Amino acid sequence: GMGRERRAAIPLSMVARLEEIPINKIEQADNQEVVQYRGQIMPLIRLTNILGVESSCENWDSMQVVVYSEQGRSIGLVVDKILDIVETTIDVKRPVNRGGILASAVIQQRVTDLLDIQGIIRSADPYFFESAI
Repeated sequence: GMGRERRAAIPLSMVARLEEIPINKIEQADNQEVVQYRGQIMPLIRLTNILGVESSCENWDSMQVVVYSEQGRSIGLVVDKILDIVETTIDVKRPVNRGGILASAVIQQRVTDLLDIQGIIRSADPYFFESAI
């Protein structure tokens, strides 16, 4: 089986903040999971769904959410767990043409998928990057 867990990386330039959000705060709006966040309704994107991997959450009380903000709007990327924040230059890269992933790279001696955050957000919310008129 696929014993080794999959590792994925998000460029920190894309991250506004990391939040832990209680599961019971999740609500549904327009067939989308949302959460009330800082005075707005923030859509949630589950990265496991996008990447087609099984979620391995041991702790179902709360979830780790990487919040990305652009022009006053926020969107939350739900991740299984935050392993580490590393400052690194990436030497070994292999471009990947698959939904949600920009490339594979070696980070801390492990092959890691570099996530195409803007692409993932756009697929979940096509208008997110359109400037609010």
